Amino acid sequence: MSNFCPECGGELKLDTATKNFICKSCGLFASREKMDELRDKTFRDDGNDRKKYHDDYLDWWTSSKKDKQRM
Repeated sequence: MSNFCPECGGELKLDTATKNFICKSCGLFASREKMDELRDKTFRDDGNDRKKYHDDYLDWWTSSKKDKQRM
């Protein structure tokens, strides 16, 4: 597990009394399970943005080729 906050990228510290992680920058306070869930969500969101960008580019490229064939 990395020592960086999934919300802001700040440094995480483990609170041994509660067994939760605390972000020094944004104050996020979460268990290990919650941290894993947040990281998974962040990863999935990044993948969706990449796919959307790819799909938009593919649409542009395809329409551009059609326009070239008409000339």
